[in-house]
Amino acid sequence: MHKEMVEVLNTQVLTLRKPIMINGVEVKELTYDFDSMTARDKINVGKRIKADGVPVSVEEFDSDYHTYLFAGAVVKANPDMDISDVLRLSAKDIQKGATLARDFFYIDSEA
Repeated sequence: MHKEMVEVLNTQVLTLRKPIMINGVEVKELTYDFDSMTARDKINVGKRIKADGVPVSVEEFDSDYHTYLFAGAVVKANPDMDISDVLRLSAKDIQKGATLARDFFYIDSEA
């Protein structure tokens, strides 16, 4: 994605180590947008993780929850995608995304 477009949309980009197919298109990078997420988006992520049967412990330390937060930020920036698309990323790529979510919501927010 072009840098100018990313800046206009207020999104960020994660370059994937292992591209995946989403909606019939090979995806090599994912835009995500934590800043535009609302309280409702965060609640919906919590509902989705529970519906998927994943127990949440302390959200600040729960890497599974961070994974779903990242997936929610991707869907926020790409409404044609679903959380299940993001959950098909390689383990290494999704770990990178989960770390971005943790840092945004729980590390950077304390400053």
